[in-house]
Amino acid sequence: MDSFDSIYSKPGIAPWTYKKIPSELVKIVKDKLIQKDSNILEIGCGEGHGAIFFAKKGYFVTAIDSSEKAIMIAENNALKENLHIDFKVMKWSDISSFKQKFDFIFDWRFLHEIIDGNERNSYLENIYSLLKSNGKYLSVHFSGDSSFMGSGKIRKSPVGINIYFSTLKESKALIGSIFKILESKHIIVPQKPNLKILANYVLAEK
Repeated sequence: MDSFDSIYSKPGIAPWTYKKIPSELVKIVKDKLIQKDSNILEIGCGEGHGAIFFAKKGYFVTAIDSSEKAIMIAENNALKENLHIDFKVMKWSDISSFKQKFDFIFDWRFLHEIIDGNERNSYLENIYSLLKSNGKYLSVHFSGDSSFMGSGKIRKSPVGINIYFSTLKESKALIGSIFKILESKHIIVPQKPNLKILANYVLAEK
């Protein structure tokens, strides 16, 4: 069983799950950073609300998560909206098996779950290879510029998961070693019941 399956035992109880779409994702569509009919891949999709948002806008969406329970909920959420989204139970380490190329790949609150430096590099290299020329990559992950969950690079979350905290400068250096950075900044992401967490937002291009 995936370590997240117990967290996704019932829809909507995961502390990071919100139906409301982050304004940063809405802005990407509004600013036409990705063209209509683009192929999108979401990594760590959870209950599928981000994937559903993009599918509603007319994009072709593939979304993966390592949790079978999360994917079951996501598929049911998409079914309620009468949307076709290619949801897959898949670990990030298996994304190199994709044969298709994508115009936009994003992970929202996922990169910080990869705590090994070599694996983080491998992950980004795989994303780079999956993107079309000039394809975009967005990562939003917890920031080491805050003291959330304590101090140090690796901190343990309230649900018992080790999390890697990189500063915005470090995230820019990591992603910028492979991609062209288009925008980087701090943003706030919510977490139930009432937390506001500092995160790194890095938008890049192949």
